[in-house]
Formats: sequence, C-alpha cells, structure tokens
Amino acid sequence: MATSPARPRATEVVMEPRQSRGSVRRGLRASCLLASLLVASLAGAAPKPGEALPELSSQDLEGKTHRSQEWRGRRTLLVVLTDKDGGEEMRRWFDTAATQVPDSVHRASVLTFKVPFFVSADSARERAKKKVPEAFWTDTWLDKSGDVGKSLGLASSREPYAIALDERGQVLAVVHGNADSPEARALLEKLSGP
Repeated sequence: MATSPARPRATEVVMEPRQSRGSVRRGLRASCLLASLLVASLAGAAPKPGEALPELSSQDLEGKTHRSQEWRGRRTLLVVLTDKDGGEEMRRWFDTAATQVPDSVHRASVLTFKVPFFVSADSARERAKKKVPEAFWTDTWLDKSGDVGKSLGLASSREPYAIALDERGQVLAVVHGNADSPEARALLEKLSGP
C-alpha cells in the first residue's frame, strides 16, 4: 500500500524557502511603491489656480449649514485647518491678512479633521468656540469627519492651507504653510489686486 505525502494542517503555513520569500519581498516592494504613489497623488490633488473650488458644505460653529456658493461674489481668503493642533498658525494667517488685504476681502475658515466617533458635533463646536472669536463663528465651519479636507485633496498637517478665491469661486492661489512665507505674501497680494 502506497503512502501519500503528509498534508499540512489548516493552521500550518508551508513556504518554499527562497522562492516564496523573494515573492513576498517583491510583493511588499510593489505595495510600498503603490502606496507612495497614492499618497503623492493625493498630496498633489489640492485645488490649482484657475480651477473652480469644489462644492463644499458644512456647519458653522453655531450649527447652521453653509455651502461654498456663499463665497461667490466677493474675494475670499479661505484658511483650512486639517489638524486640531494647527490653530495658532491659522490665527496668524488671519492676523496677517488684517494688515495686508482690504476689508472687502471675506475671511472664512474650515476646521476639517477626523474627530473620534464618541465626540459629538456639539462638543467639538463648543471646544472650537473657545478658540475662535465670536465674530467669526458663522464664517468658521467645522467638519468633524474630515470629508471637506478630502474633497479638497488636502493631507492632514499642522500647517494650514490658505486658498485665495476670486469673485467667481475660482482659485487664485494655494499655499500650504505659514503666513510669513514669500508664497503667503504673493497669495495675499492676489487678494488685494484687480
């Protein structure tokens, strides 16, 4: 009676020493390359000058729903915060704008980052109200799911994104960084120009 080769149990993993390890390494390399390309494409997906800002919708700090169409008809400085710890740099953008752009330029902000599911929108709004001056509550949107940032193609970062919009809602300039950079000065000049 012939004996058949022993079969591995369901919980055992059988690997051929060199061939399978090489395949695993190649698979890991390919996965890493694909992941880095995906991250690079997402990071480069921020709105570009000349493009229309995508349609956005969120609630302000008072709980009222707004749409990005409201920004049309006037130039707008939109500062988007994608990390809960970037508030000081966001404030610096608005302080700098107060001295460099006309009062006719509308200022708006979006706080868009993933908040744990157990933190209610009301609780997140109350926390934000403690840091945002009351005069700006209706122009500060809170998106606790992070979806607005995703739809704008913005990666999570402690540095805010500043977006200059013209009267038609077209992007004039985008800066990811602090308000005292040369790029920031150029963005603010575009808001002041014709």
